[in-house]
Amino acid sequence: MLTLEMAIQKIQQLPIEQRNKVIEFIEFLEFQSNQRQKEDLAHKEQSTQELFKLAGIWKGRNITIESIRSEAWGDRQ
Repeated sequence: MLTLEMAIQKIQQLPIEQRNKVIEFIEFLEFQSNQRQKEDLAHKEQSTQELFKLAGIWKGRNITIESIRSEAWGDRQ
């Protein structure tokens, strides 16, 4: 028997008051999960917007991988 089926059977055997508490707890968990998903989506959208704010910051400048490495590492290459 599946774990979910076992859980359902056990919940069905509980007195009505305890069943209602289990249902309330499940609804609470579902609410928390939905809130977390919304927060994650908002964070992802914000990160994407911040990335695009940087687009073009080196436009018109003579920047190469070599010049970046040279500035970061100096003569140690």
